Amino acid sequence: MIDAYAHLDMSVPEPIANFERRMDSAGIERALIVETWSGDNRACLQQLIASPSTRFRVAPCFRPDKAQSGAELLSLEMVQAFRVKTADLRRLGAIAALLASRGKWLLPHAESGIRVLTEELTRLAIHYPRLPIYLPHMGWPRRDRQDDNDWHESISALRELPKLIAGISAVAHFSSETFPHDDVAPFAAHLLAVFGPESLVIGSDYPLFDKDRYAQYMQLAEDWIPSGSGIGRRFESSLFEKQCAGEKE
Repeated sequence: MIDAYAHLDMSVPEPIANFERRMDSAGIERALIVETWSGDNRACLQQLIASPSTRFRVAPCFRPDKAQSGAELLSLEMVQAFRVKTADLRRLGAIAALLASRGKWLLPHAESGIRVLTEELTRLAIHYPRLPIYLPHMGWPRRDRQDDNDWHESISALRELPKLIAGISAVAHFSSETFPHDDVAPFAAHLLAVFGPESLVIGSDYPLFDKDRYAQYMQLAEDWIPSGSGIGRRFESSLFEKQCAGEKE
């Protein structure tokens, strides 16, 4: 099983080793480590890139105003996704073409809400039909703890993008209840009905919840999906197995 969306706990002395211990205790074999917008875990991502691991792949943030903004990072096997704000999607330029040709994932952020993000992703998919898109965090069903009225319509529109998968992650962030966050389960059920298990993945959003419940959070998301569905396997294969440029299973 893969943790398809995790950061690192930068409050501990050895963040990567600490997370590996968490993974081992939860029976998680591999993980995608995502850079934070603050960049506090960037040094750890650089460490993973410099010393490639069979357990991890990394997703740096796209920072168009920085010198190292994309092309050189996408040439690295360890870099399999780019995290991009909605406001920066129109600034991707040739990076979008590189992602599409190399079969690497656009990992968007919905800082302006799911409706605006959906419009931008639809536009990109028209120009780059082979662009793999990984929509995390259940597509941000709530904003400021209130249901986003655009969510259901946006999810239906995003289902039309053939190269898009959705992630069940950041469960605690969108819940108004304590664990096991029953108020979030209907969002996961709707994603399952719309996308099917083959186009869903599970991520923890570690460490942005009760860290000692890491294994329980991973199991919780898995419990919402039918057993034996193979959830996440297609995504895991695209991250960790050699493929021809631009190919997606």
